[in-house]
Amino acid sequence: MTDSILIIEGEPTLRRELASILSRASFAVADVPDYSEALLKLDEFKPNMVIIDKELAGIEDWTACSELRQAHDVAIILMGKDSSGEAWMRAVEAGADFYLKKPFSYLVLVARVKAILRRYGRSTGGNGSENRNKHF
Repeated sequence: MTDSILIIEGEPTLRRELASILSRASFAVADVPDYSEALLKLDEFKPNMVIIDKELAGIEDWTACSELRQAHDVAIILMGKDSSGEAWMRAVEAGADFYLKKPFSYLVLVARVKAILRRYGRSTGGNGSENRNKHF
């Protein structure tokens, strides 16, 4: 069974790039531009993991992560530009499994996705040999 990942990212170019990288790493991927579309897609797509941009318009700071954690049994990676210890702490308190600071490398993203899914008892997707030096 292929692991599935829902990407919630408001910036179209980054959203497409993330979807492409994760698809090439053998994950089933769906992507949406905002949280309201994500709520509709969650029931249809039933992802194992959600990758969400903390800076999405239309949601309160850490609300989306908290709501996802309470309502769905999914792993969560929260992406953001803040590298402070407070950002890491708040992400974990809101229910994220990991906070990934932007910009980040493709290798780090895929490795973190695989590690988190392993902890959830899910498979780990492809071999990670595609686009080794790509950064976002």
